[in-house]
Amino acid sequence: MKENLKKIISIVFALALLAAGCFLIYWLVKSFTTYLSAVPKELGAALVAGIAAVTVSTITVMVGRYFERKKELDALYRDKKMEIYDEFLKKFFDLFFSNSEESPTPEPEDLVPFLREFMRKLILWSGPETIVAFSAWKEHLAKGTPDAQTIFLTESFLLTLRSDLRHSNTNIPKGFFASLILKEGALFLAMAKKNPNITLSELAEVENMMKSELNG
Repeated sequence: MKENLKKIISIVFALALLAAGCFLIYWLVKSFTTYLSAVPKELGAALVAGIAAVTVSTITVMVGRYFERKKELDALYRDKKMEIYDEFLKKFFDLFFSNSEESPTPEPEDLVPFLREFMRKLILWSGPETIVAFSAWKEHLAKGTPDAQTIFLTESFLLTLRSDLRHSNTNIPKGFFASLILKEGALFLAMAKKNPNITLSELAEVENMMKSELNG
């Protein structure tokens, strides 16, 4: 009951301030027009022109400073994000390529130490799409069985990092990450199209069979 009463009082107070502000503006405009009607036209025109010039110049300066400040903040955030994402990708690819072919994605226990610190920075500096993509990737990775979705979720997360840095992903096709890091990227994409849940171990078995057939 008290909370509802406080909300009602706050709304009434806000409406009262708004009404007072509107009345003040109305009174100032009315007083100024009344004053202009009592002075010679030449003087009135000069006053209007002077006030208009001051108003326009003030607004121009304020808008210019706003956008200049916004540009500085955007540059600061972008530089910070670049630093965080570059540090993450360096560690990630170090882990990624240090694993065997049968398990070409980092094990969850290997990721825990630096993912914890990365999550802290992610919450402070990243946009919502990046945080959501990271969460989906991390949850799937924690299952411990690298599969096609692991690759695609990793790709999605990497694309959000690029977007958060204002890079365009328009001409990047789906599956670019698989083609980038897997020896048989085209084979993986073809198999993943037939079976979206195919594991990377199964992919490795098919690759070994193909190698055996070629060598045989």
